Amino acid sequence: MSVQLALSAALSGLRTTQQQAALASHNIANATTAGYVRRDLALSASFTGGQGSGVKVDAIARKVDELLIRDARHETSRYTGQEARASALADYALVLGQPQDERSVSTLLSKLQQAFSRLHDMPNDDAAQNAVVAQASSLVQGLNSAAEAARTVQTDARNRLQNSVDTVNGSLQRIGELNGAIASLDAKGGDTGDLRDERDRLLDTVSEEIGIRTYSRDDGQVVVMTRNGQTLLDGQLAPGKTPLTIVGNDLMANGASLSANPETDIQTGRIMGYVQTATQDMPRAMAQLDQLAAGIVQRFQNAEADPTKPGLFTDAGAAYTTTAGLASRIAVDASVKTESWRVQSGVQAIARLPAGDQTQIETFSAVFTATGTFTATDMPASATLGGYATAMVSVQQGYRTTAESEMNARKISADTLQSARVNRDGVNIDDEMQKLLLIEQSYGASAQVVQVAGRMIDILLQIKG
Repeated sequence: MSVQLALSAALSGLRTTQQQAALASHNIANATTAGYVRRDLALSASFTGGQGSGVKVDAIARKVDELLIRDARHETSRYTGQEARASALADYALVLGQPQDERSVSTLLSKLQQAFSRLHDMPNDDAAQNAVVAQASSLVQGLNSAAEAARTVQTDARNRLQNSVDTVNGSLQRIGELNGAIASLDAKGGDTGDLRDERDRLLDTVSEEIGIRTYSRDDGQVVVMTRNGQTLLDGQLAPGKTPLTIVGNDLMANGASLSANPETDIQTGRIMGYVQTATQDMPRAMAQLDQLAAGIVQRFQNAEADPTKPGLFTDAGAAYTTTAGLASRIAVDASVKTESWRVQSGVQAIARLPAGDQTQIETFSAVFTATGTFTATDMPASATLGGYATAMVSVQQGYRTTAESEMNARKISADTLQSARVNRDGVNIDDEMQKLLLIEQSYGASAQVVQVAGRMIDILLQIKG
């Protein structure tokens, strides 16, 4: 090898180690930056006239495991979707209570039955009559509160759904801009690592909100689709373009509905959790409550002399009309609140029954032991009011515990894959520090070659002189 080739090789080594040191330092500086992917130099040998003349940098390599990223995003998306739903069910279940809780409608209904039982023993006792009215009012308040809680959770889910849709649309708009920048820079042979890191962070954000599939085109641009195949982004978005929109109560992806079957059309992500809460979980909870309220209103109305007129419980002061929304409208008849003797003689009674007459009280008490039919989802088809109320509270708590159990399982899986992703693609400071030591040694070796070559040139010049 000539002295010139030796110098060329050594100088290329110095330049390369300089770049390696700068890149290792950049990696270390970004070790705690979320979404940063470790960089390496892609090197190859250079040749001049068939002889090795050193080393050259081909590119700055940003190596990621696309399959691992895909799996990590999917599991995180499954977790966030279940978390959103479990949180909503927990909020509702907290108000509804456990079957044995004082505030639960099943306990309140049982206390009303007990109040009638005590009144049966003391039909003309004012305190016993007032206790029945108080327990009836507490039951109504419990039903009203549960219905209000279900509506609040549903409204909150819809508001959060809008926020998630806005987050997805904003992220996709920026991803489209990055698509264009990456394609342009790739064509010029530039380093797109930082742009790709930002794009991956945004894709992570999108996948937390809605389940997605992605694939990359040859020019570096990424295509984003929902898991059922609806395209959300292909290239770039026109200014103001919003792939996801909410029309009424329907979530649309570029004009196609996703709300009808969220488990198949959306599949994962917070958006699925919010859609399920708003369109399935809370409507089901309200329907169950309404059926209980309807059973209470109708049975006590039928216990009166004229079953077409209001009884102890009313539909906003009137006789029963329709089940939908009744848990919010159910009320204690106003006359009972001022004339408590009516719980002994009948709400429609013109005058008090004789002292000690238990006839009407027995009719009222029979309401609690009679079996009726129900049609609400996941509820018994035939049950007493108390049996139905206890089953309803238990079923709702079951929804919550099942959702929380699945959420916890998804979290473990998501955390495991995310840790594997960080370990695979992230920065290990110890490894980078070891690389710096090797780079230092390589730099020193190249510098020595330059020194030796310099002395050889000095000797040659002396000889020629």
